[in-house]
Amino acid sequence: MPNHSAPQVTVVMPAMNREAFIGEALRSISAQTVPPAEVIVVDDASTDATVAVAREHGATVIELAVNGGSGPARNRGIEAASTPWVAFLDSDDAWLPHHLEELLAAAGDHALVTAPGATPEGRVMGNALPTTRVLSPFDVLTGDLVCTSGTMVRREALLGAGGFRALRRAQDLDMWVRVLERSSGIALSRIGFTYVLHDEQAILDTDLMRSCVDQVVRGARERGWLSQRDADRVYVRRRWDDARSAQRAGRRGEMTHHLGWVARRPHTWRTLGAMLLQRRRARQGA
Repeated sequence: MPNHSAPQVTVVMPAMNREAFIGEALRSISAQTVPPAEVIVVDDASTDATVAVAREHGATVIELAVNGGSGPARNRGIEAASTPWVAFLDSDDAWLPHHLEELLAAAGDHALVTAPGATPEGRVMGNALPTTRVLSPFDVLTGDLVCTSGTMVRREALLGAGGFRALRRAQDLDMWVRVLERSSGIALSRIGFTYVLHDEQAILDTDLMRSCVDQVVRGARERGWLSQRDADRVYVRRRWDDARSAQRAGRRGEMTHHLGWVARRPHTWRTLGAMLLQRRRARQGA
């Protein structure tokens, strides 16, 4: 693999009360075969020793006095970066040593390049296909193809898209859609990071997530490239998941309601099939 000079990439890591995890994340950056120019940790008003641990590992730390969420925190890091590329890593994930080198080698003229991750159990997070694929905004809306901790984006593309919006959920999905509306991107097939689901991450406000995804879809509709039929294809995954949840809870009427929505929209069936195949591959570790 060709060698790439290190000063091309700044790593931006938002963190809040992550003293137990951030050290491992930062050590994984130090272990890169091609190290970044700088690591910027944006501390989102932590009340523990997150800042001290980050400084012990040599990171540049930006301290925010008021908690504003990971999107605005990432924006502060992007603004402070001075390199052409910005790579993102969440403070409780860890890169594999080849990650940055492989992203840089594959980037070419693309504005966004992403690698999948894997849980310790082998579940793939991101592109579960065995080949690299070119991404479109619609691909990102309908599939779990871009994981923030595996993603590197040109700084000018992030700024050109207006930065991360202050959504309480799905702010990364919203950003990748807006970047890919203006530029090209690719999803690699080789695992680039490890992802561990902690107890606090397992608690998810599904109504809030739905509301935020609705905002992302409405934005795409307002910008003129997403038709109502294609919006239905985005929503089919949610309807299917809601039907499965209702089935497990014994709510047959609710399950029938969601499946009826799918049945009345045959233009969504192909998207549903692709989603189910992607999930099967992810469970099998691709």
